Amino acid sequence: MPKLTRRSFMKFTAASIAAAALADKKRVHAEKDDVDRAFPLMTAGATTAYGLCHFCSVGCGIEVKIKDNKVISTEGHPDHPINEGALCPKGRSMKEMTNSDERVTHPLIRKPGSDKWEPISWEDAFDKIASKVKDVREETFTKTVDIDGEEVRVNRTEGIFSLGSAEIDNEEAYLYTKFNRALGIHNFTHQAEI
Repeated sequence: MPKLTRRSFMKFTAASIAAAALADKKRVHAEKDDVDRAFPLMTAGATTAYGLCHFCSVGCGIEVKIKDNKVISTEGHPDHPINEGALCPKGRSMKEMTNSDERVTHPLIRKPGSDKWEPISWEDAFDKIASKVKDVREETFTKTVDIDGEEVRVNRTEGIFSLGSAEIDNEEAYLYTKFNRALGIHNFTHQAEI
């Protein structure tokens, strides 16, 4: 094995630096040629919005790319503590729900005997829902029950079941529970349990 002298070490180092500089120069020219020939990214020029995926109760962070008022990409938010950039196939396909021509964007009603859905205003929809809840509550409200010959006060409605959302936080779930109890609904649960 040849002995490494100071002079041979300096020659070897200089040759290595020259070779690295030459390789880097070739790499820069190759990248420039590739950039000139490459297609632009699908998300180029898109705005970014952040939110939560709504398919289940996990609460994954989602990064939504929007271009020309259309959602063009949904990806996992890389800085989100729950999913850390990962996203399941359902979350990735959320853009199809948003962009679908069959997406319902206003309330619809089907009148008795009709085979068609007709649009109504949001105010009319809220009034109909509130009226139906009130009617069902009054029809099925139980004030007392007989247990072993003793009348026990219960104040509950048996005709309504309520299922909570996967996108509400602890505080909203608390308000959801209080709202159901105020109506006398005891058949209720939250999607996070499922």
